[in-house]
Amino acid sequence: MKRFGFIILLLAVSLGKGFSQQRDWRVHRRGLLHQAVYNTGELGRAYNAGGTVQTASPAMEWPPNSSLVLDRVNYPGQHNSFGSGLWIAGTRPSGREYAFCGAVSNTNGEPITVVGVYSTPLELRRIENFPVLAGGELNPAFNPDEAEEIIISRWDTPVGIRITRTSRAWSYPGYDSFIIYEYEFENVTNETISDVFITFANTFAPSMFGYQRNHGAWSESAFRGQPPAGLGDHFARFDLKRWMSYNHEREGLPDPDFFATWSTPGNRGGLNSPQAVGLMVLHYDYEHLSRRNQTKQVFLAAADSAGMWDENGKAKQPFLLRYENGNLPADAKTATWMDPTLVRKTGIWQGVTDSTRFQNQFEAKLWPYWKGRTKSSANLSWWQPVSRGYGFYPYLLPAGETMRFVVAEVAGYGPGAAGDRKYKDLGGTVRAGVDAGAWFSPVPSWYDTLQYANLGSKNYIGSAYLKNHPLPWYVTPGVVSIRDVADRAIEMYTGRPLVKYDTLQYKPEEAPAAGRYNSVPIPVPAPAIRIEDTRAAANRIVWGPQVESFTAPRQRAAFSHYEVLRAPHPLGPWTVIDSVFPGDPKYFSAGEYAVIDPASNLGDNVAYAVVSVDELGKKSGMTNLMTHETQAPPAETLGKVYVVPNPLVVTSGLTGSDPGGEIGDRIQFLGLTKRCTIRIFSYTGQLIMTREHDRETYGNPWYQLSINNQIIASGIYYFVVDDRETGARASGKFVVIH
Repeated sequence: MKRFGFIILLLAVSLGKGFSQQRDWRVHRRGLLHQAVYNTGELGRAYNAGGTVQTASPAMEWPPNSSLVLDRVNYPGQHNSFGSGLWIAGTRPSGREYAFCGAVSNTNGEPITVVGVYSTPLELRRIENFPVLAGGELNPAFNPDEAEEIIISRWDTPVGIRITRTSRAWSYPGYDSFIIYEYEFENVTNETISDVFITFANTFAPSMFGYQRNHGAWSESAFRGQPPAGLGDHFARFDLKRWMSYNHEREGLPDPDFFATWSTPGNRGGLNSPQAVGLMVLHYDYEHLSRRNQTKQVFLAAADSAGMWDENGKAKQPFLLRYENGNLPADAKTATWMDPTLVRKTGIWQGVTDSTRFQNQFEAKLWPYWKGRTKSSANLSWWQPVSRGYGFYPYLLPAGETMRFVVAEVAGYGPGAAGDRKYKDLGGTVRAGVDAGAWFSPVPSWYDTLQYANLGSKNYIGSAYLKNHPLPWYVTPGVVSIRDVADRAIEMYTGRPLVKYDTLQYKPEEAPAAGRYNSVPIPVPAPAIRIEDTRAAANRIVWGPQVESFTAPRQRAAFSHYEVLRAPHPLGPWTVIDSVFPGDPKYFSAGEYAVIDPASNLGDNVAYAVVSVDELGKKSGMTNLMTHETQAPPAETLGKVYVVPNPLVVTSGLTGSDPGGEIGDRIQFLGLTKRCTIRIFSYTGQLIMTREHDRETYGNPWYQLSINNQIIASGIYYFVVDDRETGARASGKFVVIH
């Protein structure tokens, strides 16, 4: 009995805080910024300076649900990061230890294993705090002072520091394009760890879709020699007022083919790379910063360290703002950034003569705040703008103690809004301009172009797109640029009133060590919906009335009505099918609302959403967005099978795509039973493809792909359909014209 109890005790210990897991991830999908969060420290994916993004693991995808097929090319979507993570280092009695928990590569910029080397996964869980449950009922456990979606990930490192990351996302319009990450760094050894270096290692590359469409590839690797075609229009910047490091395209990459179509109201917008994406610091630990006599850091000269120590003898932060290309080998490069025995990698602001434009950026009263803080590396933009280390150092972490840091990933529709050109950020020029002392440049936008020196191969930056075209559906009016989004991230985290940090200085060391999340107005949530097939192949959108009785502290306004929306693809164009008011007998029966989509076409994949509108005319997020293949119930017996369209005249991409392929390539076999086999033959009798139909649908789409995964040629084709249950057979022919 004693032995049994001892075994139970051992199991309890092994399954406790130190029990390791397999590498895994959960995805933030509640807002418009979708991101995969790993229990190894990685964000988005295992770092790779190009390549592709695996299905179901978005890497800063904004807008979401953006994968599609056009002209038979598969585009994984609007991903904006090559993969990010966290680097830490610390000195123990046994020596210096490093952990590169994401954003690390071999010498060719290719991914390397993180788990078991730098990270030991301990925990990963996702918590839903949405006001509406999956079945439509109101959530009795909804906490209005918390995020709608929380992911907790935890892992151990060889440094002896255990990291817990709690990330949060919201669906509130205007607050749905950022994710806030709260980090805890706990010393789990019985030793004091000195010269601790915390570096947020991020990559920003807007956007995968834009670069594939315009340049044929999404890759940064060619930067080692010279910029590949088009990538010289990629700029990195740093907004000192908001402590925000971000990237943007020169002009947003207008689409070469579908610009006019995609620029229509309710659509995705005609710019393929409109995103400005970045990282901002909301809080950093001040208490555990080392004093001057507690670090072994070597400085370049006495002048480099003279201004970096504050009145308490602690180093001013940030300590590192390093920009790099896509090659991030741990031993050969990135470890040297965090080595206290080497010269620091980015120097400090010592005086206004450091930049001819520095005095023009800040009011005189704000200069003392940035003097002595790091001024970033020289590769601010254009040449090596993708990777960066945003570092804090030096820290002294005694055994059992914990440090807290908070950052936010943010995405906006361009770097600035109308009128922001009067402000200046670090960056925005080519490398030659930085070398010439042109550190600060006006903030561009998609409202107008700018001309100034040191812009590289083109003499302009920005775009006049928004002068003549509406905002895309996923951008909330008034919350357009990344600067707008960043201000709301600060508001959400601190609980303070909304402020535009264009002339004010945000000070993360004075912000709370944990989010307050208790001041933002809460919208009426969207209902849970389901999509039903009908015998007439007209989709029925169904939902319950529960959100009409939703109440919460800080609720913005009472419920007014619903809007039912449809689109051929989640990127748009979105159109309103109908507006539905509470209890309207035209739609409400047996405790549910039902709306029929009059534009349903058999076999089409269609996106649907129902949003709640309050009495102020403000809308909920599209949290119930669903795609559905329009179908009818299967035939009871196999009779005549039809091919639609017949003939199929293949045209190019304007019709869009669905998960199976290009709509212009699609053939529908209609009249199918539940379980049957479709065989397609050429005019000469050669078997082209066999398709097994095994589902509760009347039709089955085929995208002209042969057994060899090739598009079939123009010609006459024959088909035979066999019902696998009854043995009944149907046959026919169709014509394809390319």
